[in-house]
Amino acid sequence: MTHQPYNTMQSANGVSPEAGKAKTTSLVFGIIGLFIFGIILGPLAIMQANKAERFGARATAGKVLGIICTIVGIVGIIFAVLHFI
Repeated sequence: MTHQPYNTMQSANGVSPEAGKAKTTSLVFGIIGLFIFGIILGPLAIMQANKAERFGARATAGKVLGIICTIVGIVGIIFAVLHFI
């Protein structure tokens, strides 16, 4: 019988609770960012996805959505600036 250290709790899918929370937060930020505040929520989604990956979880969907939100937000700002010039 082997004992695991106390701070390495894992859920049923083998991912730590911190990784699961960061993965879910990344996905939520990415989805909401598609509709509103993409320029803000996109980078937050990318940061949370990176955090989840540091903890050992794959957060590809959140990272991709974050990248898309960031790009769409930047393009939107460029078009808004060009429209007013």
